[in-house]
Amino acid sequence: MKQKILKSEQDYQNAIYRLEEIGDNPKFVEDEDLINEFELLDKLINDYENNNFHIEKGNPIEIIKLKMNYMGLKQKDLIGVIGSKGVVSEVMNKKRGLSKSMIRCLSDFLNIDQDILNTPYEIFNKKRNVSKNTSSFPFAFDEAFSQYIASYSNRVRNNGMLLNVQLN
Repeated sequence: MKQKILKSEQDYQNAIYRLEEIGDNPKFVEDEDLINEFELLDKLINDYENNNFHIEKGNPIEIIKLKMNYMGLKQKDLIGVIGSKGVVSEVMNKKRGLSKSMIRCLSDFLNIDQDILNTPYEIFNKKRNVSKNTSSFPFAFDEAFSQYIASYSNRVRNNGMLLNVQLN
């Protein structure tokens, strides 16, 4: 059977059907033509899926939680594997990223591929709630005075230091 590039959903479905037919054929392992057709179909199907079905990588922490659930482990079981109770808590609550050392230890402990755990994910840092007027100064100013200070700071930043010298 002559194969072609898969351009439509129908081509894709037909290729999957044919791949299954070949795999179910009792002569499959002995017939070089069937093996070659199987390999070609597998490549065409993979290419079509990679181009048309975007699969995002999972969040490493969620994958760790799923694997721990599957293994019947609790968060406390990671104490000593990746760090202290506080470190484990921060990692599992996505407040601290996984280090290379943690990834290696978790990979061995949970039997998870390191590449899966070495995926970027969002870290939730606790932000301090600082008022706009007190972000640069140790005490609060009214809005007009704050704007004056900000304007002066920008002029100094852009033009260099300004000196106001009065001679008596």
